[in-house]
Amino acid sequence: MDDIKISNNGNYVLYYFGSDNHASMIVQDIKRPDWQKEIPNVDTWKATFTEDSQFVIFTQNQDTLCIMTLKTGDIERIPQVKSFTLNHQSLVYQLNSQDQILTIRNLQTGIQRKYTDIDDYFCNNDGKVILLQKKTDNKIHNAHELQWLNVETNTINTIWKGEKAYNSIFNAISDECSFIEKKGDGDNTLWLYKQGDEKATVLVNDQTAGMEKGMLLNNSAPKFSKDGNFIFFQLISPPPAIDEKLDDNTKTVNVWHYNDKIIQRDQLNDLTNYYQAVIQKTNGRVIRLTNENESIASNFDNNNIDENILIKTNFNYDSDWLRDARSSLYLFNIKNDTRKVVNKNMTLDNGALSKSYVLYYDAGKQQYFTYNIRTGNTVNISKSIKEPLYDVEGDHPRVPSYYAPKSFIWLENDNAVVIYDRYDIWQIDPLGIRSPINITNGYGRKNHIIFRIIETKWNIDKYLKGGSLILSAFNLDSKENGFYSIDADKKKNPLQLSMGNHLDYVDLISPNSQLLYDFLPVKARDTNAYIIRRSSVTDAPNFFYTKDFKDYIQISHNQPQKEYNWMTSELVKWKLPDGKAAEGILYKPENFDPNKKYPIIFFLYERVANELNYWYDFEQSSGDMNIPYFVSNGYIVFRPDIYYKVGEPGASAYNSVMSAFEYLSHKPWIDMHHAGLQGHSFGGYEVNYLITATHSFTAAASASGPTDLCSIYSLSSYSRNMTETYQGRIGGTPWNKLNLYLKNSPFFQANKVTTPLLLMVGKNDSSVPPQQGIEYFWALRRLKKQVWLLEYENGGHQGGGMDYTIRLGQFFDHYLKDSIAPVWMTNGIKARLKGVDSGFEKRK
Repeated sequence: MDDIKISNNGNYVLYYFGSDNHASMIVQDIKRPDWQKEIPNVDTWKATFTEDSQFVIFTQNQDTLCIMTLKTGDIERIPQVKSFTLNHQSLVYQLNSQDQILTIRNLQTGIQRKYTDIDDYFCNNDGKVILLQKKTDNKIHNAHELQWLNVETNTINTIWKGEKAYNSIFNAISDECSFIEKKGDGDNTLWLYKQGDEKATVLVNDQTAGMEKGMLLNNSAPKFSKDGNFIFFQLISPPPAIDEKLDDNTKTVNVWHYNDKIIQRDQLNDLTNYYQAVIQKTNGRVIRLTNENESIASNFDNNNIDENILIKTNFNYDSDWLRDARSSLYLFNIKNDTRKVVNKNMTLDNGALSKSYVLYYDAGKQQYFTYNIRTGNTVNISKSIKEPLYDVEGDHPRVPSYYAPKSFIWLENDNAVVIYDRYDIWQIDPLGIRSPINITNGYGRKNHIIFRIIETKWNIDKYLKGGSLILSAFNLDSKENGFYSIDADKKKNPLQLSMGNHLDYVDLISPNSQLLYDFLPVKARDTNAYIIRRSSVTDAPNFFYTKDFKDYIQISHNQPQKEYNWMTSELVKWKLPDGKAAEGILYKPENFDPNKKYPIIFFLYERVANELNYWYDFEQSSGDMNIPYFVSNGYIVFRPDIYYKVGEPGASAYNSVMSAFEYLSHKPWIDMHHAGLQGHSFGGYEVNYLITATHSFTAAASASGPTDLCSIYSLSSYSRNMTETYQGRIGGTPWNKLNLYLKNSPFFQANKVTTPLLLMVGKNDSSVPPQQGIEYFWALRRLKKQVWLLEYENGGHQGGGMDYTIRLGQFFDHYLKDSIAPVWMTNGIKARLKGVDSGFEKRK
């Protein structure tokens, strides 16, 4: 279930259920629970309410436009519709017919106008202007004209003729438009039209002042600045044509150089360079904003771009050791054509722009800084905050990240900016003069509750006007989730609105957290009516209506779990060998019987305990095992948090898992003689390592997991980063910490393995190369160990789908439930029988 919408008056909702190809739509009257309409075969994401909350517009079966009258539930259907747009109360739609009819209907009055031979159309934001594109001469390929239609007066002016126009956009007051004329030879042209002018004029082509040699105008949509005086667009620089006079080997050689910031393999992924550029309408000169390997870091939405543009160098996996590849921030002023350095040595890729400041987090100093655009001064604005602003759970051998919001919130006139620590929310003076204010009053830290702002326009606008602010809240101890509120400029504890053992909304609570449940609450435009999506481990996601985030009415009733023996979850806490507290999640069947003994599978990754109340769909295992599938089939599944020490990823997994194993072995209803391991990606690595260090598990399955940290190290910049500073956490190179690479590589300990192992790799895996699994298979086969490898030719990092689901289930059923082994396990499948014999059959 997804994509709910609420009418402006707050009385109606619509949402979808089912797959994208066979979705049904529910339209429901909140005030009349018995009034509900279910419409099958609806095209998802397209349905919308009209502004006056009188109609729902949607399509069925790809080409049938439907208009539902909400008062009666009656539906008018218009077949063979190619496309539609709802602009305020004007419904614009085009028929897929020979005469290419475009209809504009006023839904309030019922008056409609029809226009023929319309090839395409572009609507402005308020529905008052539509650009009509028509073919002008069927004998001339791609000959078109654009007409400016004033919807209110029904006057039409032809403003342009040429090849086909694309990506037309309007300025904020809709008296100007700009569009791209796309030509077959790539020689595109940017045009501008102002209402009242006779014709559109060329703004940018290859002859425009400032256009550099080798640069072409891309056909992506242009954008107006906020004041309308500048237009932004994209330039591309394709690779030069190959010199056919050169020797074949010279034409095909890749020259790798030690000073390359980006290695050859990554450069070859896209040989075209992309640049952002701008032109001022009055002087007609192109200014390129970005250089190679740079992008825009500030707001870049049409009609919302100010005179200052924040530019950053793109993230580079080698930036932890290659100083020249570190991120830089630049400020470009389009009015005076100046480019200033904000910071040229950033170890973390970040930066935000307001009207007066550039804000960034310096990972080395673990502080926030502002760059004053007017004075050029840089100030540490967070130095008086005693609580850490960096990720205190960070366990990687690199500078820790910070608690980043989706976007930074600035108060009126840039008077303050809002940032997070682990638990609480701070309001900071960008000049660094006034003392920071903890607007959640330290309540989060005192109670282990993580507060984050619901980053929606309705919530932030209310706060900026002096109203209350709705916060999401996540209790780290109980794993409860819900909502609190705080009042602007009032230093008091947040007010609890609702909390419970479910998930309502959880943004990324820390850089180290795996938990993310980010379906934002939806608000009706004209009233305080909200919709949230709530779920728990036992209750599938459903939509709830609220007016205050305290009391809720359930408006959808999605309950697929009722068809299965579902599962429950509980938080388990135990002690690590060093005495520190550890936690994990234990999943039991819904019909759990404490007098029975259950086989158990340890399902590994990194930190997962915060997902205690997370809903998992009943679906295929395409790398990660599907927990509901195995629990509903009589297994207990346990997910321990893994607590890492730098240089010891393998031993860290061992200490976390085996201390949990010992703790759970005292549960009389767990059969520890039938215990399995499963993991995917880095969880697959942990499985691969554990079976070299312990013989406690009856069977193990590893999907797309590293096995040889030495061989994977130099395959790519990503692999090196992953091994040295990211998940591998070795903390050094193979030449200065060779012993750590060897002892943490399962491949070099393969002779210690006694546990039967099922490996899975995807031939197209770009994250963990399939050769890693194949290496381990070769080693174990050479050692005459029990090992199987499933190599999916069409698989990537995830792969296998239903086939892997069946084989994984059969594998664990054989070893953990003593069922008969299938043929693919006992005899294998000859290559010539691939696609003929699945080997699923079981024979005594």
